[in-house]
Amino acid sequence: MRLWLVLFAVTLVQVLATFASLTIAAIAPAVSDGVGVPVEFIGFQVAVIYTGASSISALSDFLLRRWGPARVSQISLGLCGGGVALSAVPVIPVMALGALFLGFGYGMTNPSATQILMKLTPNSARNFVFSVKQTGVPLGGMAAGLVAPGATEAFGWQTAPLIVAVCCVVLMFALQPWRNGWDADRNPGARLNAGAFAAMSMVWRVPALRWLSIGGFTYAFTQLSLSTFAVTILVVEAQFSLVAAGAVLAAIQAAGIIGRVAWGLIADRWGIGGNLLIIMGVMNLTGAFAMIWIGPDWPIWVIYFFFVAFAASALGWTGVFISSTVGHAPREQSGAVAGGIGVPVYAGVIFGTAILSAMADAMGSVSNTYAVVMGVVTVGLIAFVMARRQTK
Repeated sequence: MRLWLVLFAVTLVQVLATFASLTIAAIAPAVSDGVGVPVEFIGFQVAVIYTGASSISALSDFLLRRWGPARVSQISLGLCGGGVALSAVPVIPVMALGALFLGFGYGMTNPSATQILMKLTPNSARNFVFSVKQTGVPLGGMAAGLVAPGATEAFGWQTAPLIVAVCCVVLMFALQPWRNGWDADRNPGARLNAGAFAAMSMVWRVPALRWLSIGGFTYAFTQLSLSTFAVTILVVEAQFSLVAAGAVLAAIQAAGIIGRVAWGLIADRWGIGGNLLIIMGVMNLTGAFAMIWIGPDWPIWVIYFFFVAFAASALGWTGVFISSTVGHAPREQSGAVAGGIGVPVYAGVIFGTAILSAMADAMGSVSNTYAVVMGVVTVGLIAFVMARRQTK
């Protein structure tokens, strides 16, 4: 019973962190009009978020030793709440600072949750438990897709970020009763020194983790290209309304939830987590190819089917990936390793959103940039094949 209670709590933290990170992307056209910037600017905002996430992940070992996973989770929520509130200020430097704070908060979620869950989760259920925890990402995306456009149309684009900021602060205080239990092993005397980057060196030393980190980079590139640009592609190229596009984004996130749980169950049942990562890569490659051809002549049911199928793999991989990663580390260092491998994974998001935003004009449309995504996914497939060989 304790495991499922903790799992619920850390999943809720992930939901709000993701909700905060994707709120601006979910209302990108309205933000573009309100702030007076091109809609592609949102890709750079997401890149700043994940620059912060990647930077803080490198320090995960120090953060967890110094404050413990509960306090790190609370700090995460505080930064996400403050960051998304700053994102509601229609001044570019302030929004950029808010995005950076959001990234710092978002980057703390996986290491803290992993540290807690690995103490309670048996190996036979590890893929499923981490997949359930990772449903917080598409659930947060669903919240962004359902709440943000409606709040924007009713009250203006600045309303949605303020709503999620309040939710983050409420949960931050709600976690306080668990602080002593979760953080019993913390070391208040831990100092920020060269040893703080131990997680990164561990990832580099272990061959399977090196290949996994490369694969994680490419799959994260693909995942955020879908989550970040789906609304823009649907509004600009498929001629959907903002609310209709938000509904598709919610369907994408729902498919991500179902995909994560299903992949986790299959991986635990047959012990084929490494093979599943390869299968999902083939699905991502197919989805990226189809995205190039999306247009207003596509029937609505085809658009829904396509985005749901693509999302099942593009958003469904992370639980199995994290489980595969921590399987190569001692349990007491699982949070640090999750943070260490988070650096290249978040880097995939940074480069993905920035590159696709920069190339959209040159290639004629955002959907055409999925030719680049196809190349990136191919590299990821090769990396996961190599990781699988190292594991055998």
